[in-house]
Amino acid sequence: MMRIFIAALAAFVLLTAAVPAQAATTAPPAGASNYVSAQSAGPNYGLALIGVGVGAGLAGVGGGVGIGAIGGRACEAIARQPEAAGRIFNTMIISAALIEGFTFFAMVVCLLGWVTARAFAP
Repeated sequence: MMRIFIAALAAFVLLTAAVPAQAATTAPPAGASNYVSAQSAGPNYGLALIGVGVGAGLAGVGGGVGIGAIGGRACEAIARQPEAAGRIFNTMIISAALIEGFTFFAMVVCLLGWVTARAFAP
């Protein structure tokens, strides 16, 4: 758990440190009439696209881990009490459907963010 926290903290620091580097602007070259400065192009939506990718990946991995844990624990429970297999199986299916629904919802939100951010990307 500590490794995951340190990796997340390192990723946060790395991405936070990269943002000010893109804030620097340059003066337009002499005689360039069609030069578009970085300020007129708007904010950097590249980081939004990175966030969309990370969010979709975490949603997929989280759903897979959740459904895998449910399946594994259901198999253990059925092995301990075979007479309760029907009730355990029904509960497992309902739980897996709820997790899968949440995962699909998170994926749709990420895809909507991708479509929205891509429209504004310079």
